[in-house]
Amino acid sequence: MRFVPNTSLLWIAALAVIPATTALVFFSGGVGLWIGMLVLGGVLVISAIDLARSQGRLDGLHLEAPELLRATREKDLEIPLRFSNRGEEALPWLRFGMPILPEFRVQGEVVPRLGEIPPEKSRRATFDLLPLRRGQFFLDACHGETSSLLGLWLVRRQFPINLELRVYPDLSVERRRLSAIFLHRGNEGGHAVRQVGKGREFEQLREYQHGDDYIDIDWKATARRGQPVTRTYQIERTQEVYVIVDHSRLSARELRTPIEEADESLAAFSEYAEGGEFAVTTQLERFLHCSLILASVAERQGDLFGFISFADQVDRFIRSRSGSGHYNIVRDALYTLEPKMVAPDFEQLMVTLRQRLTRRALLVMLVDLSDPLTAEQFYESIPLISRQHLVIVNMVRPEKAHPLFSARNSASSATDIYENLSGHFQWSDFGEIAKKLSHLGVDLGLPDHEELCAEAVTQYLNVKKRQLI
Repeated sequence: MRFVPNTSLLWIAALAVIPATTALVFFSGGVGLWIGMLVLGGVLVISAIDLARSQGRLDGLHLEAPELLRATREKDLEIPLRFSNRGEEALPWLRFGMPILPEFRVQGEVVPRLGEIPPEKSRRATFDLLPLRRGQFFLDACHGETSSLLGLWLVRRQFPINLELRVYPDLSVERRRLSAIFLHRGNEGGHAVRQVGKGREFEQLREYQHGDDYIDIDWKATARRGQPVTRTYQIERTQEVYVIVDHSRLSARELRTPIEEADESLAAFSEYAEGGEFAVTTQLERFLHCSLILASVAERQGDLFGFISFADQVDRFIRSRSGSGHYNIVRDALYTLEPKMVAPDFEQLMVTLRQRLTRRALLVMLVDLSDPLTAEQFYESIPLISRQHLVIVNMVRPEKAHPLFSARNSASSATDIYENLSGHFQWSDFGEIAKKLSHLGVDLGLPDHEELCAEAVTQYLNVKKRQLI
């Protein structure tokens, strides 16, 4: 419990205590001295009595707060609070506040105020925040304040709380871009696409019909029944899809977009850019957005979805499953991922995948191969799994990695010319990497960061359509 002078006590000090003290100094006797002593003593006694009687004024006040809240970055977060007055005296008013982390911004009043709280009554309140970053955060205290009995002092107390805040990425922009795929809007705008092949999953046995392939005849069943019997197959509906995210040092590469061209998913990052000219995010943020979007699409397609993250070792391995509960598990596993300043260990990753994934699956790998040594290590390690699984690799295209004479490369100075030339060489290197990987049956995608989610979803649906898994 802490006490600080209220405004009324400061006014009394200014209007009474200072003149009384002056009288004590300038009058050595007489009425002026006695009046000064009387005023000064009266103020001291009254303020001391008010302070003594208000010692336990907030002892009967109890605070109830949740232990866990989930929020989305750049979406309003309301922290519900309940103040219960279990004391014998009513509290005329109550102001409260919380220590604000730099990753949050207060919405509304920084120190909200509640009205009177009678004895044995409670009041509900909310503290509104705006999360600026994803991640896991903790609030351990709430501070309350009310006035003393005579209003001369402010009585303050700290209420301990144990509140965990989980802030997840905002996928609203990506969901709108892909709304025709996984939002509940029916099939407007879609059209039927012929499925290629006949499937690999056994459905039933039936009598042989004209035109059936001899390969599909079940000879054992034919021998038992004495007439030709054919196996029929159905297209696989449940397949395993894994997203593998690299959060090593290269995942921290910044992605810049001019403020006037940035969509709302990047607008919040403008405050982290020098001078505010660019909206800045990181490659890892886009990887995590893509992972959650693919999880949503796989769930709607009826497939099993798994998640793996690695840097110098595999640190998160979630076995593929389906359902909204599993989606929440994946979301809770990735929202705290941060770039790790180490080199990726592809060999250990491939060995782990070879040992733990026995069934053929689609592996969508989100990595950065812009470093030549990293790309060479990846190429040497990928044969461990490329024969067993279908592997698709995606990375975010660097800002200048375009052909020299493309429409995106405009030069207004000698510096721009050299930057465009460097980007052309980088684009050429990516082409060589893609050719080398294609010989191993691995596709390399190089979309811009705004199109990463759409590119990954398109690749996944093409695999489903062609039954490549």
